[in-house]
Amino acid sequence: FNVCQHHLVEVGIAHVERIILEQFQLAVQNVKDENCKQVLNKLCTLFALNQLDKNKGWYLENGYMEGVKTKVIRKHLNQLCWEVRQDAVPLTD
Repeated sequence: FNVCQHHLVEVGIAHVERIILEQFQLAVQNVKDENCKQVLNKLCTLFALNQLDKNKGWYLENGYMEGVKTKVIRKHLNQLCWEVRQDAVPLTD
């Protein structure tokens, strides 16, 4: 058990992050205001891409992703940050 404890903790974290993403997606689907829904979709995508970017080392090490794909993820992540930045004040209000 001690040998694989680190992996078990990481699997637990990944499971929780998946549940968060699924619940976020369900909540966004129930939003009636289309403008709000559009912004929340961007935030949801931002969360998902951030999780992939945060764990890209593991994906690269284990052959699940190539460097080209991680660069594309980073590009989209930066673009979404720029787009969401414009909605930061209305989101907090």
